[in-house]
Parts: sequence; structure tokens; C-alpha cells
Amino acid sequence: MDEFTGKPVFLTTDIIPTVRKDIETHIVLPDNSGWDFKELPGFFYNQTLETAARKLLGNKKISFIYQRYSVNNYAGVKLAQFYNVPFVLEYNGSEIWINRHWGKPLKHESLSELIEFLNLKAADVVVVVSQPMKDELVARGIDADKILVNPNGVDPERYSPGVDGSAVRRRYNLAGQTVIGFIGTFGRWHGAEVLAEAFGRLLREFPVYRRQVRLLMIGDGPAMPRVIDIVKKFNITDACILTGLIPQEEGPAHLAACDILASPHVPNPDGTPFFGSPTKLFEYMAMGKGIVASDLEQIGEVLKHNHTAWLVKPGDVESLMLGLKTLLDDKQLGDRLGRNARHEVMNRYTWSEHTRRIINWLNKRCG
Repeated sequence: MDEFTGKPVFLTTDIIPTVRKDIETHIVLPDNSGWDFKELPGFFYNQTLETAARKLLGNKKISFIYQRYSVNNYAGVKLAQFYNVPFVLEYNGSEIWINRHWGKPLKHESLSELIEFLNLKAADVVVVVSQPMKDELVARGIDADKILVNPNGVDPERYSPGVDGSAVRRRYNLAGQTVIGFIGTFGRWHGAEVLAEAFGRLLREFPVYRRQVRLLMIGDGPAMPRVIDIVKKFNITDACILTGLIPQEEGPAHLAACDILASPHVPNPDGTPFFGSPTKLFEYMAMGKGIVASDLEQIGEVLKHNHTAWLVKPGDVESLMLGLKTLLDDKQLGDRLGRNARHEVMNRYTWSEHTRRIINWLNKRCG
């Protein structure tokens, strides 16, 4: 080799006994970067799911493939191509953005973004839950005509004013109390800490509520440590019930145990429009309770101030505190808001209506 190119340098991942000892050799061992590639199993799972789907579907007549997009998932695209049927993609926001702002950035963002874009371009119909999502996709070059804005919904039989919350009230010693309720995953966008702060200030500035009002916070998640700190700061541990995680089937009974329901969502940290369509918003409406909610993007579009809810400034502790006080002081107002919200959700936001809109849009697009 020396006579042709000069002295070789041998890079290897293993020891090769037959390599001459006088050749400069370097063994390169793997680091943790590959083993720490948390998205890697998802790539393999595409093939697993596609193979299993073909076997399970067999010779069934397939009308269309519907997929809720998840990071690095392209199985739906391949199945739709295999069966030569329309592909409907449910898109709930960019996984790249979500991981970057609400978790940890994906290891290979550019690859994940290509897969995300592949799904969006391949879909015959893209279902999004809010107008900001549609605006984002159009800006990225997705055909506006195939995008359906379709807010989330609720099962109005499971969530209804007829649900009995008395057992939950007994469990948490809430007899005779007016209960402000919140349910969620305590995510960075839920505003759980804003609610805890507003409730603490409510009891501090209006001590009359100290004996008769309780805050029931249902769920757990990243914001819980902050919520606990705030509760301790205001010394209101006795007035706050933090249930932790509960079985999903117990959600309606917990909401039924409340008199007022709070949806204190906060704006996105980077200033982009809030693109969510909180499922709990429609669950609240279906329960027929008075709602205090942030006037934030779709939340403020679905709910109408002083008609189906009392809307407050997003992320503003003072505004939220006064909103809660308004409903605490006027039970008739809360009852009226609750009745109107229930009526609105029955007319527009059931899962049945949600599904009907998708099928109608698919027929319009694909026949």
C-alpha cells in the first residue's frame, strides 16, 4: 500500500486479527448517542404495524385509512397506498414544535420533519382541531382545500348534568362547600399554577371564602410541583384537594362534584397562536356547570363571554381571580352559563357531529 498512496490509517469498530501490526489502527467504539435515540423504536414499529395490519385486514373492503399522526409514523401512508384508498390524517400540531417547547428536542429533527411533511402531503384530507393549525400548514405549503378545521368533542351521555358526584364529594369531605374544579395533565399550557395562584389570592383578599370554598384539582403532571409550592406559599393546604391521577372513567363523577369549572390555559411560550382544542373544554360544557375560561384562540371562539362561560385574560392571575369571584357571588349566572354551554355542545360538539364533518369532507374531496 505504501508504494501507491503512502501509509494507510485503518479505522475499525472491531479487532481484525489479520490486519498487519505495523499499520496505524484505531478502534472506534460506539458512544451512547445511538442507544439514546429514543425515537428509533418508532421507525421499526412502522413495519411491524404495516405487516400486522395487512394480515388482520385480509380481504376486507377498505374505504379509507384514518391515522392520528404521531412522531415518525408513516404506516398510514403506506397502507393507504397498498389498498389504493384515501388517506385521512389527523394532525394535532407539529411533533417537532411540541417536543422542542414542551419536552426535549427530537434527536434528528430534520428527519422527523421530513416524515411529518410526507404525511401532510400524502393525505387526501388533513383534519386539524383549530384555525391556527390550518394557518400553520398553509404557510408550510399544504393545500388549504384539503384541510378541515374540526374542533374536538365530547360524549354527552358520559358527561352530563345527570352524573352523580355525591360519592366524590364524600370522599374529599366537600359537604356544604362550593367547589371550583380543574382537570388535566398539568401541562405547561394548562395554567394549573395560574389557577392555584388565583385561588390563593382569592382566599387572602376575600377571607369570607376561606371556610366555604374549595379547589379540587384533578390529575398530575409537570406543573404539579409548582402548584404545591403555591399552595404552601398561601397556606391553603386545607382548602385545596390535589387528587393526583385518577382512572379516566372516574372523570365525569369528579367534575359532577364541582360547582364551577376552570379552564385557565396560557399562551404558547414562543408567542405563536395557541393551537389546541382542549377536550376538557367540551367535557366542562357537557356537564352544564358554570365555566371560567381563558379567552384564548379557539377557547374564546367556542365559548361566548357571559353566554356559555365567563372569559378572562389568559395567564392573568388577577383576571382569573375576579372571574372565579363573579361566579361564586352569582349562582344564577353560573347556572345560566351552564345550561347554555350544555345546549351549545349538544348542537355542535358531540363526537358524532365531529365524525359527520370528517365523512362529509372526505366525500367532498374524494367522492
